[in-house]
Amino acid sequence: MTPAAVFAVAALALWALLFTKGLIGIARTPVPKPRPQHPGWVDAYLPARDEAEVIEASVQAALRQPHVERLVVVDDGSTDGTTEILARLAGTRTELRVVRGHGPGPGECGKPAALVAAQAAFPPEQEWLLFVDADVVLTLGAIGALLYEAEHAEADLVTLIPTVTLGTWLERVVMPAVGALVLAHHPPARVNDPRDPKAFANGQVILVRRSLYTEVGGHAAVVAEVLEDVALARRIKAAGGRLWVVDGRHLAQTRMYAHAAELFEGWTKNLFLLMDRRLGTALGWALASVLLGSLGLVALVVERGAYGLAAYLGILAMQATLRWRGGAQPAYAIFAPLGAVIAAGLVLRSAARHRSGVGVS
Repeated sequence: MTPAAVFAVAALALWALLFTKGLIGIARTPVPKPRPQHPGWVDAYLPARDEAEVIEASVQAALRQPHVERLVVVDDGSTDGTTEILARLAGTRTELRVVRGHGPGPGECGKPAALVAAQAAFPPEQEWLLFVDADVVLTLGAIGALLYEAEHAEADLVTLIPTVTLGTWLERVVMPAVGALVLAHHPPARVNDPRDPKAFANGQVILVRRSLYTEVGGHAAVVAEVLEDVALARRIKAAGGRLWVVDGRHLAQTRMYAHAAELFEGWTKNLFLLMDRRLGTALGWALASVLLGSLGLVALVVERGAYGLAAYLGILAMQATLRWRGGAQPAYAIFAPLGAVIAAGLVLRSAARHRSGVGVS
């Protein structure tokens, strides 16, 4: 066997190992089903700023949940018609409250500041608080499922990974690669282990026990954090609370970035923070993204015979399977090398922007 053939076989073996590990990780992540009949009530809070395209669907889906005692929406200085949509909805639903926000104060970030304002206007009364983003559409029974998970896992904060709708070619190529990096750095099994300090929460949907949320200072304690969801999760876990991450593809869906500029700016803002602000960690994941994403193609280039072709096709099949299991389009696995390079570039761009002090939008 030639050195090139050995490389191809080794590449395939490495991917098989990672593929198996990935499937085990998926299998270990709880997959709750909607439970519209599960007992319990929540106070729900939803921050919104210029969300006219999505706000009605999000609010209507939240109000359809039988567990929502009250939904408080913070209209944080919208100028695109969001205000008018919310006023119309509030006129027909007595459980909907709309708070007019005025933006963050000095040193504050918009989303946590808006949630602080919402709770100041309408203090929570229920045992459980739900925080949901304006671009998230909840499935009927989603909150019941989260309450059930909290009860049976004895968790204090439950969060989910939703179905991410991918519309454009760029989304379908890049989003699975970035998502894989985020979940590789924050494996749900580790987050869900109370003995492991790893903490994570997805601010798109968070259910949290009010007593512990109040004890750690709530969103007021993380009002200066761009990544307020992870910061809140860290405080909850450090205080002895239990985090619980679930596969929520049956519970919620969202389209994070419909436009290329939003995708690049959104991940530039968040990725370095998701890597714990550590340059070495960011560089390591960027390198891993490029190497693993392109390994099959490299094997085919290095060994142009049967071994190289087998490695390429085998790795491509595993990449397609992981995308399918994650809810993405498996056919786009053929673009995995490109997606991996773009994801790595976003990690590096995020690190450069944060460390240079240039800032992010």
